[in-house]
Amino acid sequence: MLADSLTSTGPFLRMFWALLLLAASLDAYQSWDNPACTEREVSAPRGSRVEMACDISNTLRDVTIELTAFGKTRAIFSQAPPGNSANGSWQLRIQGGRAQLVITGASAVHAGQYLWKLHGLQKSSQKFILNVPGEQDLTTTNQGTKSLQVSTRGPPSVTPEVKVFIVVAIIAIIIGFGLFA
Repeated sequence: MLADSLTSTGPFLRMFWALLLLAASLDAYQSWDNPACTEREVSAPRGSRVEMACDISNTLRDVTIELTAFGKTRAIFSQAPPGNSANGSWQLRIQGGRAQLVITGASAVHAGQYLWKLHGLQKSSQKFILNVPGEQDLTTTNQGTKSLQVSTRGPPSVTPEVKVFIVVAIIAIIIGFGLFA
């Protein structure tokens, strides 16, 4: 008799399964990060300011940046949380879905391949190459830093906090209707 009441298709059990289905569908709604970054290869004269940036469609949790130069790889920033971080002449700014690396006074020390590991809802990697020409090139090059316009995307339309609120509100409404039925 107890087994029949637990496996019946009564209104409470139907509401329970509907809530489970709703929670699963809300968790399935996660947009891809879709990184949009500045130019992949940048040449900057010595002493200039260099900016590299990536935007993703979700909020960044952390960013790791490694520099490979002269056959050696070293971490410039290791899992930096949102906010501003500095490491010598490198500055990393993480806000929302945007990470920006600023180098003040570019020199041979800054030249090389940068590997960015971005962690939003997914993990992705981006590579940048920074060339810093010698002093002889400064007389022929007067360009400054190249950068690509990056489309700024707002935060995702449904954040995890909103999902939790929606699920709690629906559960409260269904339980309220169940008690009055």
